[in-house]
Amino acid sequence: MNEVLRVDALGRSFGEAKVLEGVDLSLGRGERLAVLGRSGSGKTTLLRLIAGLEPPTEGIITIAGQAASRAGRVLIAPERRGVALVFQGLALFPNLRALDQVAFAARGRGGLERARSLLDRVSLGHRAGARLDELSGGERQRIALARALAQEPRLLLMDEPFASLDDEKRAAMRDLLRSLLDGTETTLVLVTHAREDAFDLARRVMVLDHGRPVADGPLEALLLRPRHAAVARALGLGQLIPGVVTPRGDAETAFGKVRVSHGDGPGPALLLVRPAQPRLAADDAGIEAEVVSVELRPPEGREVRRVAVVRAGGIVLRVLARDHHPSVGDRVRVRIDGECDAVRGG
Repeated sequence: MNEVLRVDALGRSFGEAKVLEGVDLSLGRGERLAVLGRSGSGKTTLLRLIAGLEPPTEGIITIAGQAASRAGRVLIAPERRGVALVFQGLALFPNLRALDQVAFAARGRGGLERARSLLDRVSLGHRAGARLDELSGGERQRIALARALAQEPRLLLMDEPFASLDDEKRAAMRDLLRSLLDGTETTLVLVTHAREDAFDLARRVMVLDHGRPVADGPLEALLLRPRHAAVARALGLGQLIPGVVTPRGDAETAFGKVRVSHGDGPGPALLLVRPAQPRLAADDAGIEAEVVSVELRPPEGREVRRVAVVRAGGIVLRVLARDHHPSVGDRVRVRIDGECDAVRGG
């Protein structure tokens, strides 16, 4: 059987509060899923339920063809699920040295040699005898990763594992994780706020919003055609402005009429404006707006990029000022080129 994880109608409530609701999911061997969503959307709760750390209120979890949890019950203990976890806090043992941290997870025949091999693969063979307080944050992350993989899990669950690292070390950890997973059949479920983690490590994405899944599919498809505001925000696709879609297939907004490429028909909607679409117009085209602030972006070559934050009709929009040098208080004209997606949600 290729199916490693199956989740059907999964839900979790605490009293009257529903933290997770209506989650359906199926993952095969070697698949890599990123779960995105704002804080409080239920991402960590989903991982805890899959790991067996708490029972669901509704639904069933099946791992490798066996029912592992069902409403109100944990049927298979966490340590018997073939699941490894790496949480943000890492949960390393304070009294164990680096090699012992990994060897503890690699118990059994050949465990010590497997632990040494994994330490070498994460470039920490020379730190085998180091105590926890002698390791840097990045080194601790690599120890936690090696310890998780030492279990040879069928399913690896990771909850914001790189959150404490700077951008450079975070990118290096993504590269390391990808190299360690390549060539294995380990299935990955990665919870993250950082879309770069999803782009680098997953080809499938689930987006949770207020405890419910609003998207689950190939990353490329969601990038090209998001249907929900939470997807656009999670993937950093652009800015969302309110509008009213007309029967003609365009939309009226505070920044004028825009063309709509996808949507659910006439009526109020949020319009996704991608970064290259808003422009400062040099003529009478577009809508008059006020510059409320000017932001700087990293340069391309030696040219510093300026972004004008403009306001029209009470709506704020960021516009890359390509050949302009706007100042706060300027009156400018803004237009939105191309087609926008009309998305659901708020």
